[in-house]
Amino acid sequence: MGSKTIRKKQIIITNILAIFVASTLAILSKVMLPSAVNVEDFNSIFVKVLGFQIVASLYFIMIYTHSAVVTQLFGKNAKLSNIQIGMRFGICFGLIFLLGMQEVVVSASPFSKWGLGFVRYQFFMGIGEAVVAFALCTIISMLTIENKKSECLREDTRYNRVLTVALIALTFTAERVIAYKTGIISSDIETFPVPSYGWTILFGIILGCCYEILYPIFSEDKNPVSQSFKLVVAAIGLSWIIFNSFIGWILDGAMAEVLIRSGLDVTIFFITALGIRKHAIKNINIKRGCHEGNNP
Repeated sequence: MGSKTIRKKQIIITNILAIFVASTLAILSKVMLPSAVNVEDFNSIFVKVLGFQIVASLYFIMIYTHSAVVTQLFGKNAKLSNIQIGMRFGICFGLIFLLGMQEVVVSASPFSKWGLGFVRYQFFMGIGEAVVAFALCTIISMLTIENKKSECLREDTRYNRVLTVALIALTFTAERVIAYKTGIISSDIETFPVPSYGWTILFGIILGCCYEILYPIFSEDKNPVSQSFKLVVAAIGLSWIIFNSFIGWILDGAMAEVLIRSGLDVTIFFITALGIRKHAIKNINIKRGCHEGNNP
């Protein structure tokens, strides 16, 4: 009993230290960039009361706390090696941060129009967060999850992986286009239609790839609702929501829209994933029935 208590304390301390170091490194990666951002433009109540530096620090602590907790919480039951668990979570969170930065919201950048300068600036703004997320998840998996000497990854042949990615990308794109056109969320779709549509399709593909990368970690949960909620909402979705919330923390009146924006994304993603899993289970049951029917 005593050793278990010590182990829990070690895990908590390791998580706290890792999150603190990750947040510090992410902040330093921003500070080192030649930035044209005027901090005085950030006018939210949070910035006025706490200051931009503290708000930014709290944001990084939140997003890396989520990354660490999800890796440790769901990784400990996965039938994969520690390095596989850490790398899979790290790659997915890193892709979300890196590609999320490229969303065509020019008004929230130092630029007046979309172009190579915008893409390059957003890339360097996101690459630091992405690399740190990858390192954090890998370290958390290696140090806080019981060592798994063997990798027991079973191939899931119940559905077409390319089709899964395509369906997730399609439903995400459809949801975003409807939201853009109806004005549910603001966008630069009218001003910069090609990059806006291009980013939407690309990010939908990224979400589909993240689903496929993380699926083996959650595959032991055979309940489609539970599995899809953990994978899509708790892991990928909450990370996307926290990432989007940064604009809400620094710009007055922006929080409601960013939560609606990311909330709609996650809702459609969850519904799509749930449909994919239920359809896959239905197919395997049909195949098993036919196979069993041929046996004497």
